[in-house]
Amino acid sequence: MNYEGVNMITCGFGNCYVVRGKRGDILIDTCTKEYRNEIETWLHNYDIKMIVLTHGHNDHIGNAAYFSKLYGADIAMCVYDMKLARDNGLHKLYSIGAAGKILAAASMAPKTLRKSRAESFGIDIFLDDGMALGEDFGADCTAVKLDGHTKGSFGVLCGGDLYVGDAAMNFIRPSFPLICESPKAARASLNRIRGLKPKRIFFGHGKPIEAGTEEYRKMFIG
Repeated sequence: MNYEGVNMITCGFGNCYVVRGKRGDILIDTCTKEYRNEIETWLHNYDIKMIVLTHGHNDHIGNAAYFSKLYGADIAMCVYDMKLARDNGLHKLYSIGAAGKILAAASMAPKTLRKSRAESFGIDIFLDDGMALGEDFGADCTAVKLDGHTKGSFGVLCGGDLYVGDAAMNFIRPSFPLICESPKAARASLNRIRGLKPKRIFFGHGKPIEAGTEEYRKMFIG
């Protein structure tokens, strides 16, 4: 795949990304606290003005408070995931297939939730579908509602690139999210992703995929 222009930080099984603007940059998701030093080192050459959280699970928001304070950056997230961000055990998650059951058991176990609990933070910008992001500092991105994995799940569309968070996953192969609050809504969001026809899709978990490839086509089958 062509990774040109992609600023991707891989932290264990999770990813976060930086989108460059003309006068400042957007950090999409922040992974967990155990990767804080690695991410901070990686961000040394960036000017983070905004942090967009695709949803409220701890593996995406773990460093939001820290990096917001460090860079003086606004945090953008959907209002529906505010309470979830404080307590990841608040909503029931449905697992899809055997892989989903394994993932749910590992990520939602009480011990895991306690260990990865994120520091509390305020939300400066409440995401809305179609909202422009980063206009003040020369970034050309749009918020895209992709609920299902959580009620407040959002993606970020930047040109032909779509950052989907966990609205889709790429563990065994690119697919419908393996765990979700609403399988029906998650399926509708997957169809919306297909309708947007992004050239590249960037996941919260797994390697990116590119339009025209077999794995891109298979993502929307089944």
